[in-house]
Amino acid sequence: MLIKRVGDYMAWLGGAEPAVLAQVPSARGRFVQMAAVLLTTASLAVVSMTFALHDGVKLPLPVVVPFGLLWGVVILNIDRYLVISMGSIRDRGRLLWMGLPRLGMAIILALVISTPLVLRVFASDIQTELYTMRLELSKQQQNLEAGSKEALQANQIAGQIQADKSVLAGSVPGKFSSPALQADQQTVSSLQAQEAQAQHTAEVAYRAYVCEYAGLRCHGASGVPGGGNLTSARFHQWRQDVSALNSIKQKLQSATNAESAAENSVKQSKSAALAKAQAQARAALPGLEKQYNSLEAFLRRESAQGTDLNGKNTGILAQVHALSNLDSRDPALLFTHLLVAALFFMIELLPVVVKILTNLGPISAYDVVLTARDEEVADGARAHRIERRRIEETGSQERIRKEEMESQERILIAEGESHTRVSVEEGTWRTRIKLEDDMRNHEEGLGKQANQHVASEMETILDCALREWSERVRSGLSSASQKQTANGSPTSSNATADAAFGMPDPDNI
Repeated sequence: MLIKRVGDYMAWLGGAEPAVLAQVPSARGRFVQMAAVLLTTASLAVVSMTFALHDGVKLPLPVVVPFGLLWGVVILNIDRYLVISMGSIRDRGRLLWMGLPRLGMAIILALVISTPLVLRVFASDIQTELYTMRLELSKQQQNLEAGSKEALQANQIAGQIQADKSVLAGSVPGKFSSPALQADQQTVSSLQAQEAQAQHTAEVAYRAYVCEYAGLRCHGASGVPGGGNLTSARFHQWRQDVSALNSIKQKLQSATNAESAAENSVKQSKSAALAKAQAQARAALPGLEKQYNSLEAFLRRESAQGTDLNGKNTGILAQVHALSNLDSRDPALLFTHLLVAALFFMIELLPVVVKILTNLGPISAYDVVLTARDEEVADGARAHRIERRRIEETGSQERIRKEEMESQERILIAEGESHTRVSVEEGTWRTRIKLEDDMRNHEEGLGKQANQHVASEMETILDCALREWSERVRSGLSSASQKQTANGSPTSSNATADAAFGMPDPDNI
């Protein structure tokens, strides 16, 4: 009993009419198979929605499963409507125009349902690609953060804070000097170079004098020891070079003293400038640090938010993008992806495709009975409509007559006509009704008379046909008897009857 109920429900789910199926039970299997196809596509829809919500939206399974079942019911209803709405159309042109829109809807549903299933099949490869994509997005995020207005402002404020701290540590901002100090520094530097040159010249002159006095062969000496003109000349040259060296040293000392005085003056000005700069730095540093900390906190929040969003970017669109990247790099993966997608795609198209193929086949007994029942219902509806129309027309005529009579009565009363005239009009109206009833009765009588005449003529024709047949039988029997007498051979009554009706004799075969 339970199996029969399940079978009836499956047949109904497949689009069968219970009343028609009771007359053509052999069609049950076809509709049960169609129901199985519908349940298959609905089951895939349940699994697809479950994966989509769990993997894409990151919802827990206890929450996802009811939504998946609801989506399966929706897909089941849509597929069942697409199948039932095509009916039992056999005309190929009409079937094409009705099937194409439904096939288009089925294709859209197939794409929507098959996508999460395909993503689930390639989940491991997609996760690897998503990790690579997150690393690339992190690099882009860092570049964007470094070039943002807030980051540039924070770097500028950090430089100001560092400069203020250097000022507080005793460093005067920029190069602090004066024109006099710079001139003295240049003079000292020039005299130091002259002193080094004069020192070298004096040392060379002294060596030449010693070599000449000692009779050595060096620095161009003659090699004759002792005093002489050449020795005296070498001695005087050395003394001149020493005198020039001392003069340069005196100038250098004076320039050094002037430089020191200028430096002391600059230091006094520098101390005042440093004190002023430090006071400004102490006043500005807390505000700069507060502003810098605020910008840093904002940048950290933005960076953390971007990192969090980047880490959570594992939804359906991200997975599709990752799979697309994999397809572009790996032809084998692209081929496998297309095969798996085509498999789920064809499964989702099965209900509409099976219905179209069924309608392209021969007309079944179920379709004949269903068409006859629909025509019978339509004929009954038309007859009922005609009957109601006739009843309404008759009632309308009666109402019109009654209204006319009431109107005439009101007119007669208004004009002061006598009751006799009203009675005459009423009698006229009743006479008219009786005449119409009599006409209907006569029409009914004429119809019966015509039927009787037709029946009488049919009886006459039937009598003539029977008489003709009877005469032909008698003639056959008479000729058969004469032939038997002439041959002198006995025959049975059956043989005679057979000969009379034109039947061959079995003994003569």
